[in-house]
Amino acid sequence: MRIFHPLLRLLYSCAILFTSACGGEALANEAEVFLSDVFNERVFYHYQGWGGIGINQAVVPPDGRAATPLQIGEQKYDKGLGTHAPSEILVDLAGEFASFRADAGLQAQAIPEGSIVFQVFVDDRKVFDSGILNSRDPIKKVEVPLEGADILRLVVTDSGDGITCDCANWANACLVLSGTPRKGDPSSSQMDIAPFAHVVTSAADRNEGTRSNRVQEFHPDDIYLEQPVPRQTDGTYEVPIWTENRACIGLTWAERRFLREVGLVFPEGQTPPKADNVTVQYWTGESHWQGKWVDADGKFTQDGNQWTFRFGGGQGASIPSSGTEKIRWIWPSKPIRVQALTAISRSRNEKQAITLESEPGYDEEVATIEAYNGHFPAQGDQEKGFKTSWDLSQPKTLDVVCTSAMPWKTDRTVLNFSTPRGAFAVSMEDILNKGGVYVQDFGILASPAKKAVSLKEYKKSLDSRKKVLDQVREMPDQTFEAAFKAVHNPIQNLGPMMLSLACDNWKFAAHREGMIEFDIAPDDPHQSWGSWQPKYRMHLVVENRDDTKTKRFLEGEWLPIPVTVQTCDNGITIAHKTFVAPLGEPLELSPWSYTKPLCLALYTVENPTSGDLAFKMGYEFSSTQAVELKLEKKDGGIALIQGSRVIAFLRAATIPDSAFTISGARVDISHPLASGQKVELLAAIPGWEFSAQESIPAIHTDEMEQATRKYWEERLSESTQIDIPDPLLSNIIRASQVHCMLAARRDPTDGTIAAWIASDRYGPLESEAHSIVLGMSRLGHEKFAQGSLDYFIKKYNPQGFLTTGYTLMGTGWHLWTLAEHFDLWRRDDWLRKNASEITRVCRWIAEQTRKTRRPELDPAEFPEMGLFPPGVAADWNRFAYRFALQGHFSAGLTNVGRILAAIGDPNAASLQQEGENFRQSILKAYQWSIARTPAVQLKDGVFVPASPSILYCFGPTGDIFPGEDGNRSWCYDVELGSHHLVPTGVIDPGSPEVDWMIHHLEDNQFLASGMGDYPGEKSQADWFNLGGFSKVQPYYTRIADVYALRDEVKPFIRSYFNAIPSLVSLENLSFWEHFHNIAAWNKTHETGWFLSQTRTVFVKDDGNELWLAPFVTSNWLDDGEKVAIKNAPTHFGTVSYTLTSSIRNGKIQAEIECPSRSRPEIINLRLRHPEGLPMKSVLVNGEQHKDFDATREIIRLAPGSKTLLVEAHY
Repeated sequence: MRIFHPLLRLLYSCAILFTSACGGEALANEAEVFLSDVFNERVFYHYQGWGGIGINQAVVPPDGRAATPLQIGEQKYDKGLGTHAPSEILVDLAGEFASFRADAGLQAQAIPEGSIVFQVFVDDRKVFDSGILNSRDPIKKVEVPLEGADILRLVVTDSGDGITCDCANWANACLVLSGTPRKGDPSSSQMDIAPFAHVVTSAADRNEGTRSNRVQEFHPDDIYLEQPVPRQTDGTYEVPIWTENRACIGLTWAERRFLREVGLVFPEGQTPPKADNVTVQYWTGESHWQGKWVDADGKFTQDGNQWTFRFGGGQGASIPSSGTEKIRWIWPSKPIRVQALTAISRSRNEKQAITLESEPGYDEEVATIEAYNGHFPAQGDQEKGFKTSWDLSQPKTLDVVCTSAMPWKTDRTVLNFSTPRGAFAVSMEDILNKGGVYVQDFGILASPAKKAVSLKEYKKSLDSRKKVLDQVREMPDQTFEAAFKAVHNPIQNLGPMMLSLACDNWKFAAHREGMIEFDIAPDDPHQSWGSWQPKYRMHLVVENRDDTKTKRFLEGEWLPIPVTVQTCDNGITIAHKTFVAPLGEPLELSPWSYTKPLCLALYTVENPTSGDLAFKMGYEFSSTQAVELKLEKKDGGIALIQGSRVIAFLRAATIPDSAFTISGARVDISHPLASGQKVELLAAIPGWEFSAQESIPAIHTDEMEQATRKYWEERLSESTQIDIPDPLLSNIIRASQVHCMLAARRDPTDGTIAAWIASDRYGPLESEAHSIVLGMSRLGHEKFAQGSLDYFIKKYNPQGFLTTGYTLMGTGWHLWTLAEHFDLWRRDDWLRKNASEITRVCRWIAEQTRKTRRPELDPAEFPEMGLFPPGVAADWNRFAYRFALQGHFSAGLTNVGRILAAIGDPNAASLQQEGENFRQSILKAYQWSIARTPAVQLKDGVFVPASPSILYCFGPTGDIFPGEDGNRSWCYDVELGSHHLVPTGVIDPGSPEVDWMIHHLEDNQFLASGMGDYPGEKSQADWFNLGGFSKVQPYYTRIADVYALRDEVKPFIRSYFNAIPSLVSLENLSFWEHFHNIAAWNKTHETGWFLSQTRTVFVKDDGNELWLAPFVTSNWLDDGEKVAIKNAPTHFGTVSYTLTSSIRNGKIQAEIECPSRSRPEIINLRLRHPEGLPMKSVLVNGEQHKDFDATREIIRLAPGSKTLLVEAHY
């Protein structure tokens, strides 16, 4: 996602600066035990937001550096646990301890940024809360009673302000023995989770997982690392024998499980094998595929025909505190059978009764209910079971043996309902804790029998509650002004700005305080995962500068000419303006680049006061390289010389030489200024090799600035022209196109464009770069987009896919973007030239989907058949069958087949069929997941079926994989959630599944606490302004596109407006990667999606129909206002139109220049009265026109003539 690594760098900077050295204190008596000494034995669940758990040391940094000693304030410790918020540690007490004590506090750090809260829970009852602590607070002494308790839970939260530097210590954490005999675990409360696993075997001599990394093709033998062991007709399992006569049988779960013990039961009458050399192994690693088998530490016993292995008890490799997804038994053996496998979880069972009731009208329907992680107890003649049926015409009371509520959700008991109308799931935890679960779309209510409510009562309790979207649809349009006021954090305005010519490799960065970074060679356009690393800096030194008065803006309000005005304490102002001028001649392969790009910084120093003053400033040059830099007077100025080159020069015609003092690579200037006097200085950095023997030419700054202005106006004149009544948004739209060209580089060998996804880092990643390509193509930059696509086409590798080092998903994203670009510009010759290569990549995708199809497997048990192999979609390195990934590959394959058909390519039909087969496989897998993932509750109290983002993830990713990816696993349900299946064409946007998705996003996900800003409480309180966008990386989330496909006008406008101020800088109009100016600056992946959404505001293609002004806010159509669009590319050719409001006269007028390449069947024109009045009548070219819909505010036009004049009367 490129969403996180820079934040981790900040966290590293905190963690790396821990104070070293440690001491400690001894235990008071032998009845006490340090928790760190029994961690493997007692801690059975743990997660944290960053790094690894520190045993007798601070948190372990994730980059391989050694952890530092434990220290809180000045106190140093030998014993304890070092973790990082958010964190949970669960300790198995088994009734053996009387109390727990510890010293709690933040790890001493050189950067005291952290703020955390320590909490202690005993058997899920909170017994300690530290309140918010920071590094200045004293040590918190913790001492809580534990007599008779089962589970101790140690929690650290981030206090609601993000996790930066939240390194937390439970120092001298100690358990005090009670002397009470161990209670043990009554078998009636134990949870056997073996029935919810696949019984499998695997090569006994293979301990490693997949041989493929995140950017390699998946080896076909690695997709199914285990093979199912079928149950025989007599109920036994025949254990497969592998090399060296070693038997192997085991269990695999969809999720990580927390195991207490496992067992094998051999059939009665069969002599159990000798228990010599029996090995129990568990799987550890990043995913089901990435990892290895490890011999488990524990105690093995044999009792008659049963083997039992209890984990832990020593200091060896017990089940990790993050759980395991699979276990296996290996032993020397001849062919043998096993009657059963058992796996006792750390979870505990309880029996609960629930009441089920259905809406009237389904009298003849019968539902099947299947328990997952639970069962239906034996009653009368009915044996214990996992399935039951329910006649929907009658309420039903149902006993369920379910797991007690635990912090981990992988053992959560889920009831899977299958009805003639579809399937869904509910969790017992929700039924019991939320007063019931009402799944309205299926008309079913499940409530706890102890507090049973009727369906009528439950529905009545919901009368006053509304979903967010229902309220948005009732409210006036969001305004850009209101969104900015509520959403924008001024810290986003900070940060540097990259300057160059369009897509040029000579790059310069102008910083707010006046520093300019540069290099003396063009940048390498091909870097991926790398970064721009300028080796030279020119520092502006200003004496007594008052930074609180610094202002920065763009010349002309959008041009790449940043102007900073600084004020000194004595009142003197220094304005510096920086830009890159196009000198020399255009390059043959790159006509937007010139032979001599020149970076100019113009400084105006002024005394606006009434008295005479002296100003002092200077320039200091430095390099990260071991080179000699020196300043020399030359040709009426001062040159910075390195070796035989001039790499920068300064001029100040109106300041005498006596005002300059040179020392090495620094020059200081001291000069008096009379009241009202101003002087000008110039710094120039050549983007070419400038010999020290050459004379420094005269520089006419006004001419240079005008040439630069003209250069950028010409670049935008080639694109879509947008004229709207909102100046700020207009300028952001213009500047965003410029920023995409500033970040991009060119391949000097052929002129193709490397669309970097940020100015300063990441390079042209094969995935995110395509939002830039798409956004620029949709706004009329054909040459930029085609040059970028050509760059990636030549990057196809011999195997048949595209990657520049980040993902494989970018292959599908690329093909999808390529198809949309073709639709917009219809360059048949270009497509024909590249058709064979594009087809080769499509064939590769189709071939990958065949790898997951295995005829010997049951599709009902293995829904991944026909999917693309597991992989990654962004930063999170866990391999999985991610629906967003599947959707991107499907969109690429399907849409390329469609455009190849448009040019008569013979491969088109087969690719389209492959694409449809793939789409159907995704749909089946998605429906399978919905049926097994617990429904979620909305703001109106109703539950809707889930929208799972990952196959086999039966719940929110943050619950199933807590703490992973730097505690950001939860956002993969949002930014890269299943809603991507809508714009990728897998799911119909009008389907119920999409209703469920968008309501869950709006009611829950968008109002949850974000990364860096927007705590959940604040967002929920101001849901209209702070909702509508996701809270980690909003432009990864395609909610605006989903709303566009559903023609949801007000929700689209709100999401479009609200997301912009969360990331944009008001000073240079670029987008950050994250909130709170975290990570990459000028993150053009976000910019590209913003441009794409902007085009949708004004123009939308929908099959054979063209939409004009589909999401133009009614606020732009107040009386006298105008909206004008010129040369917007569409699937039918370019279109232009102008909307003019005359609501004083009761009308809105439109003039449309229809596309001429091909004719849409219908042009839908939306005209929205600012007061919400309905259309009464319509004139088209002076004639009455009856085909309009006043409710939807659209006029349906048949494009019979080139120009259409439309008048809507209200």
